[in-house]
Amino acid sequence: MSINANAGFHRLKNHLAPFPDIFSQALMKQFQQVIDYHPVIGIMGKTGTGKSSLINALFQSSVSSVSDVGGGTRQAQRYTMSMNNHNMTFIDFPGIGESAEKDKEYHALYHALLPELDFIIWLLKADDRAWSTDERYYRRLIKEYGYPANHILFVLNQADKIEPCREWDLTTHTPSPQQSLNLREKSQLVFHTFSPTHPVIAVSSIEAYQLPHLAEQLVMALPIHVSSSIVRQLNQQYRTENVNHTARDDFGMQISQSIDHLIEILPLPSFVKTTLCTLKSTLISNVKSLWDYFFN
Repeated sequence: MSINANAGFHRLKNHLAPFPDIFSQALMKQFQQVIDYHPVIGIMGKTGTGKSSLINALFQSSVSSVSDVGGGTRQAQRYTMSMNNHNMTFIDFPGIGESAEKDKEYHALYHALLPELDFIIWLLKADDRAWSTDERYYRRLIKEYGYPANHILFVLNQADKIEPCREWDLTTHTPSPQQSLNLREKSQLVFHTFSPTHPVIAVSSIEAYQLPHLAEQLVMALPIHVSSSIVRQLNQQYRTENVNHTARDDFGMQISQSIDHLIEILPLPSFVKTTLCTLKSTLISNVKSLWDYFFN
């Protein structure tokens, strides 16, 4: 455990000292589960969309292959990323852009792996003319497999390849006015095609174009139990105040839910539960103040 984490736990114990031991110990256990959470992120998209390049650009350590996972002849590639003994996993799903003959095998693979996923990043090539295959798989995930649409973020990658590609400004690493217009039109087309829950971000991992904006949108879209663990792994230049603020608020919401659950299930006298409810907001504020100790 790091020096910061040790200091954070010491402060947490001080904040919990006035409360009954049964409550304090139970909350400490749930708190530990929150900071040790190992998120699993699915990566969807055709081959050549720059999946590994984007992930390596966003996060502090490069992904490394762990294993192929799945059944039959169709496999998904599992990658791990580790920093200070905290891990997260990416699962790169095959199938996008392959023949319909593989559908039965993909059906079994997706059913086996989708329950593991906390979130999906779906990459589309900015210079693709059509996404009919991606659309077919997206509809299947939502309608047949029941995966929640609000747990999917669409990203237009390789924005520097949008036509007219020779106009990309290599000095400022930004698109020309015409490229910017084409990227906006492509983003609108994604909305028309997929009807996503979250905004579509056009980026270039090679040019580092709009990666801070993508990091902010990703953290805003993530479920509350995932955001802090993801932020901990982000490259420092993408950990803006908005990113940290969003993750810290999500962390506070998790602790709030844990406190409510413990008040409901623990065998505490009614007056103690009433006192805990009264002091809840103060306790959450104190716990949120410790976020930096565990996620920086």
